[in-house]
Amino acid sequence: MKKTMLSSAVVTGGYLLLVAGLFHNVLFSGYVPASPDSVTPMASSLALDALHEAGGRYPLWQPWSFSGMPTVEAFTYLNGLYYPGALLGVAGVGDLGLQLLHLVFAGLGGFLLLRRFGLHDMAAFLGGAAFMLTPYMVTMFVYGHGSQLMTAAYMPWILWAALRLLDDARPADAGVLALLAGLQLQRGHVQIAYYTWILLLLLCAVKIVTASEPPVARTRKTLLAAGALALALLVSAVIYFPVLQYTPWSVRGAASGGGAAYDYATMWSMHPAEFLTYLLPGSFGFGGIAYWGSMPFTDYPNYAGLVVLFLAAAGLAAERRNVFAWFLAGSTALMVFLAFGRHFSPVYDLFYHFAPFFSRFRVPSMALIAVSFNLSLLAGFGLHAAMRSVDGRALPVLKAGALTIAVAAIVFMAAEGSVEQLLRSRFPAIPYDNSELSALVSRVRWEEWKGSFQGFVFFSALFSGLVWLRSKQAIGAAAAGALLVVLALVDLFAVDRKIVYPGENGLRSSQFVSAGYLAGVMGPDAVTRFLAADGGRFRIHPAGSLFGENKFSLSGLESTGGYHPAKLLVYDKALKASQNLSNIQLLRMLDVRYVLSPSPIGHPDLEPVFEGDLRLVRGPVRTLVYRLKGQAGRAWFVSEATAAASEEDALQAVMGGVLDVGSHAVVEDAPWTGRKVFGAGRVETLETAPEKVTVSVDADGESLLVLSEVFYPLRWKMQVDGRECATLKINGLLRGVVVPPGRHEVVCFFDRSGFETGRGVSLAAFGAALLLAFSGIVRQRKKKDEKI
Repeated sequence: MKKTMLSSAVVTGGYLLLVAGLFHNVLFSGYVPASPDSVTPMASSLALDALHEAGGRYPLWQPWSFSGMPTVEAFTYLNGLYYPGALLGVAGVGDLGLQLLHLVFAGLGGFLLLRRFGLHDMAAFLGGAAFMLTPYMVTMFVYGHGSQLMTAAYMPWILWAALRLLDDARPADAGVLALLAGLQLQRGHVQIAYYTWILLLLLCAVKIVTASEPPVARTRKTLLAAGALALALLVSAVIYFPVLQYTPWSVRGAASGGGAAYDYATMWSMHPAEFLTYLLPGSFGFGGIAYWGSMPFTDYPNYAGLVVLFLAAAGLAAERRNVFAWFLAGSTALMVFLAFGRHFSPVYDLFYHFAPFFSRFRVPSMALIAVSFNLSLLAGFGLHAAMRSVDGRALPVLKAGALTIAVAAIVFMAAEGSVEQLLRSRFPAIPYDNSELSALVSRVRWEEWKGSFQGFVFFSALFSGLVWLRSKQAIGAAAAGALLVVLALVDLFAVDRKIVYPGENGLRSSQFVSAGYLAGVMGPDAVTRFLAADGGRFRIHPAGSLFGENKFSLSGLESTGGYHPAKLLVYDKALKASQNLSNIQLLRMLDVRYVLSPSPIGHPDLEPVFEGDLRLVRGPVRTLVYRLKGQAGRAWFVSEATAAASEEDALQAVMGGVLDVGSHAVVEDAPWTGRKVFGAGRVETLETAPEKVTVSVDADGESLLVLSEVFYPLRWKMQVDGRECATLKINGLLRGVVVPPGRHEVVCFFDRSGFETGRGVSLAAFGAALLLAFSGIVRQRKKKDEKI
């Protein structure tokens, strides 16, 4: 036990050094990731932090993007609900530190998993390091997808816990599995967790079916595993209870059956030809503008390491009688077929149409994280086998491979010009009418291809040489193992460094900026100061290229724009119908006072009032600010309303310009038919908070009150004088309520019950899993005391 703890500590130190070496700019030079996916959610998170601290309640609604949308339900602002993150946050560990620690956590999990099979420490170290440093994991940190990284970090730990349970069938191991699987789900990237559970369920099936045990023992293990997974789901209830309820209301539940539409779900499918990147990482341009594969774009190649790939093949051959090795091979094949997506649809379609919740995911190529993980583990087995001895039957294969590579290298050197001409002829044109840029991109694509081929020859030659020397006993096991580990890490670092520190000639810019620069960008500037000085209650509309900016939330400015992949479906439909709200009537009813644009807008209802620099990460943007005439306000009464047959009809009626949104409304699913006249009413006071709107009104007769807030009746409830009333869908997008004659208090509040129920269930389940896991420690101590 002490030896295991010591080796784990040493290995952890090694992983820390690897992470520090790769990300020294973050740890020692004060740089931070500043890609759009890093910065876009950062502003909202900082604003929500301030709201959380001021209000004392976990924020479930944020008003600053898309005229308001959920937080937790849309997988936003989850750090405070992830128990390890919350605990480390108290200790002063920030978001970037948390992500880097999860990289180390991923490596250590791989190490312990392989050590369970009796592998040499060096081989197990390589398996963990290869997974930790796979370009997929590195890219997720660099490009702002920390939830993917941290969720994937649990993959080796969950399989480790499952093996303990399946081997020993102890309730304590069920508790450990429940904790790990539940915390992975809490981390909030459900697609990565889903792939992990596919691996987990396959492993359980393989182990239980192949076990030479009586049915009673198999049944016990099955029940323990099922109980552990059920408990894991409950640990994550605080997130998934509300998320599952929200899905039908979000853009990701747009397709029939509640999933994402097929074309949307399969946009990032991995074409079979692109698997060449596992040998030549730059063969499809590496990433950025030079990328020329079948996906819309990518920032990195799918590459697990050439040496890792060779060792994985050796590991599978050496462990051909090991059930776990064949599980890794079989699950790798499955994940490859899933990654094909629409390019080879039978397997993907089977999951899309029949696997629970699978249709709600996009980016089929994300399944390749499981491929990298499995190859890393198999590489550990391969290194262990090479350190033990090299099977004589492998030498002919090694010689044939080395000869083939040598011939290919000679042919390449002799006919480099012809090869270059052939490849350049296959490069597709870039989507820009710029001959100089086209020539530059073509040059970079060729240089990436050429450099990858040279790297392939170099690392293949060194690998073959080391294996041959080991087969002749020219070098010892430890020396061979150490040299192969170094070679594999150098191979991975060479690609990782191109992601973290792209060269000047690669047409990819660094995603890192100094922390001071980012703080300045996030701080007030001329534009946000002008808008914040207004002091009133209103929204802004960032037009054109500014529409996706979330920075305005830090100044307390509510925006009609922003970026989020799981926005409310009703709002998304309005955006698509109006080309991102390019309609004056829609802007009026959304209480827009100012329109921001990087270029001049000529419209009689838009009055230019300010011009200044809006500071963004990509640099200052000269921004024109216009004041919109005829702003409707946040709440008003209309004199008449017309029943609409559909949401589309309601939106078209508003955008057509024949409807005055200040006096007339279109109501979908109205409790009347045709046109209805309402009495006059007056808004006397209006108080708004992120999760509550209170309006004091005086109505002359039965009146229709319109709130300029997005329609979402699942959570937002209406009350008139404390009595709940039906929420009407106004103009295809807003909320409304019928008010009886007289003075009344109308309250629209966010129903937190689903979240609070989930939070209670999560805490109870976490406590139960923790007690179950610690019961094993108590039993072990009792056994030791009895022996004494």
